[in-house]
Amino acid sequence: MKNKAIIILSVVIAAVIATYFIIRDDSDKGVGPDRVERPRVIPLNISIYLDLSDRIKPDGSDALSQKDKDIAIVDYLANFIKKRAVAQKILPCRDRIKIFFYPEPIEAKAALLAEKLELDLGSTEMKQKKHKLITFVDEFKNSLEQIYVSTIQTSSWLGSDIWGFFNKPIDNYCIKEGYRNVLVVLTDGYIYHASNKREENGCRTYILPKTLQHTQCLVVSRAGLENLEVLMLELNPTPTSDQAKMELLITDWLKAMGVKKCYVGETDVPSNTKMIIDNFLKE
Repeated sequence: MKNKAIIILSVVIAAVIATYFIIRDDSDKGVGPDRVERPRVIPLNISIYLDLSDRIKPDGSDALSQKDKDIAIVDYLANFIKKRAVAQKILPCRDRIKIFFYPEPIEAKAALLAEKLELDLGSTEMKQKKHKLITFVDEFKNSLEQIYVSTIQTSSWLGSDIWGFFNKPIDNYCIKEGYRNVLVVLTDGYIYHASNKREENGCRTYILPKTLQHTQCLVVSRAGLENLEVLMLELNPTPTSDQAKMELLITDWLKAMGVKKCYVGETDVPSNTKMIIDNFLKE
């Protein structure tokens, strides 16, 4: 009888222990009778495309330079990634941020610095993540400062091929499966490159000051960008009255390629631009 009681007691204790671990396991997953499943944090993939044309050339005024505006925006986005990582306790965070130019800089120093402008927490070793987060914001800012200064001093305006970029390289540069993909483009809005200047059925592959008001649409030569969000900032047409037409052309072009969420906005002081970025990136 005594042995039977001991056996029954052992079974009860084992059942209680098993139940405890099952409940604890479920609670770790955010499920259970009194719990709501925790939303999964979708990793963020931010790509920043910088237009190194003569838009960054100093105009001699006392106003905030385009160089300083661009660097302030990049710095804000880098800190945004850093804060997200800290909020996720760093180790689980798989966010990515990359700055690039297209075409790539020809000048050797600028090209070398451009290679450093990337952080991928998804592929960074666990033991390196904290160190990377501490250092990358300043590295981004310092490298970008050097690239802009070098470009301005040598007047080697790289320019940008925005139309060409959207029609091929963008898939490899900016879109990663399982991520929220956001492309930030800093440009004055004049889309032009000598290798991609043509007209098709009344549409053009370029926007120039002299052609803007006579351009009905931009050539759409692809689709399939549903997994990409585009934030295009610092548009700065001359005259400023061309802003609405420029925004409309670019917005229609992005949507025709499948981009479901986009914002195209004029140049502004960094504090206002930061509010736009926050609203756009809001989950």
